[in-house]
Amino acid sequence: MKPVHDKRSIEDVTPGHTYVVGMNGTDLYEGTVTKFHGGCWATIRVEKAIDGPMAPHYQPGMEFDIKVANYTLVPV
Repeated sequence: MKPVHDKRSIEDVTPGHTYVVGMNGTDLYEGTVTKFHGGCWATIRVEKAIDGPMAPHYQPGMEFDIKVANYTLVPV
């Protein structure tokens, strides 16, 4: 059985734009979307970690895929 999850519209996440990326009410880092084709996954590059307990886990230049439905993305 295929899991049910939210898909994001291609208009919601724009490659080249920078967002404050958060999870569970905590802002984690500012990141630039490098790839997104609509749906579930986006590739994001960390620009700057946001001060807090998770900051040591995010270094500028790190790039990875995120499941966008699990995160909040607020345009910078």
